[in-house]
Amino acid sequence: MKAGIHPKLFPDAVTTCVSCGTVYKIPGTVRKQQVEVCSHCHPVYTGEYRGVIASGRVDRFRKVSEAAKKKQAEMKVVEEKRKAKPVKKKAKK
Repeated sequence: MKAGIHPKLFPDAVTTCVSCGTVYKIPGTVRKQQVEVCSHCHPVYTGEYRGVIASGRVDRFRKVSEAAKKKQAEMKVVEEKRKAKPVKKKAKK
């Protein structure tokens, strides 16, 4: 093996789970790191679903599509009001 090309190993590195707060002391190349889900709170390992609050792309898409539907409904009402109003013609000079 070549000398000087390998990363430094920290035997007392700390890994923290953001969702449940569990702290692991695992050797690693970074002293402190955070993970979103660990084996204590992941649904595959626990067998139960604990809602991890995260707004992903799907949630963002649903929010945008609902806002677009509301806007379309508002525009439809405005267009109907415009059609119901009599149009005044300008007098020619």
